[in-house]
Amino acid sequence: MECAIVAGASSGALNAVTLAGAKGSPPKVLKELWGMFAADPPVPFVPNLVGQYWSMFGVPHFYTPRMDYWNLPSWTYFTDNTPLRKTLEDLLDWDQVRDSGHMRLFVSASGVENSETTYFHNLYPDKPIGAEYPDLPFDVDQVMASGSFPLGFPWTLVRHRAYWDGGLTDNTPLKPVIDNLRDDEPDTMPIIVIDPFSSTAPQPANARDVMSRMFEILLRNNLQSDSETSRRYTRFINVLRQAEKELPDGASVRKMDDWKEVMNYVLVKQIRMIDMNKPAGESAMDFSHETILRRISAGYDQTRAALEKVPLTV
Repeated sequence: MECAIVAGASSGALNAVTLAGAKGSPPKVLKELWGMFAADPPVPFVPNLVGQYWSMFGVPHFYTPRMDYWNLPSWTYFTDNTPLRKTLEDLLDWDQVRDSGHMRLFVSASGVENSETTYFHNLYPDKPIGAEYPDLPFDVDQVMASGSFPLGFPWTLVRHRAYWDGGLTDNTPLKPVIDNLRDDEPDTMPIIVIDPFSSTAPQPANARDVMSRMFEILLRNNLQSDSETSRRYTRFINVLRQAEKELPDGASVRKMDDWKEVMNYVLVKQIRMIDMNKPAGESAMDFSHETILRRISAGYDQTRAALEKVPLTV
């Protein structure tokens, strides 16, 4: 099954753009990308606890720690993610990324100065309706913006505006997906949302664990909010369906752009949530080879189990 639309924030933005721009089989290129990020100690027989935190010294092809300690009082971030930019530029076909006919792509980012959500997209020069959709070609800066995790990475400038991680304001960007469904897609296309977070975890053991758990709670709360919004949509949609049946064909409201947009929501039938069942206490900063392989395997297993339990209908 190939995706028609992909959307994400933070690491989800990396996954989305990789699926859109893969030069070969998207799953294989995605696995290759995350395999490049494996950060293990250079010597064997290092305790697991040490290996889990080895990313403090940098992650290959992703980021390196800052060394200009004389500027520490004015730091606004701790690592340099320039290696990630080069990784994405080299690994992906960016002409293909920008081809919305191949795959529509959306990544969310959060405005540092105005706290508003922006949805970068590859529909340029066609542009979705709404101020949250910038009118510019898609490029690597927009992916970097979506993954600019505060304190960890520097904010990213796009057209002189500073952006942080999209997960701060919209970690599961359903809105741009639903807004940009075409033809009969709202009625026939399943929408799958991945939940990568843990609802429970042990008490943090250090400051790094505190930061990791704090942001995990924040991002998961955003996901829970989106899920509740989806359930409210369903109740709202049922009312709209009844109203649509009772409206005369010539009713003026049917000619309004807002009505047409609302009808997209009416037709959406399948929003599926897949829980990755992330082990409690596993740090998001654990880039050990073992953990990356476990996450990849768990992703396949959980998705397969979810689809076997309730098969997709199209």
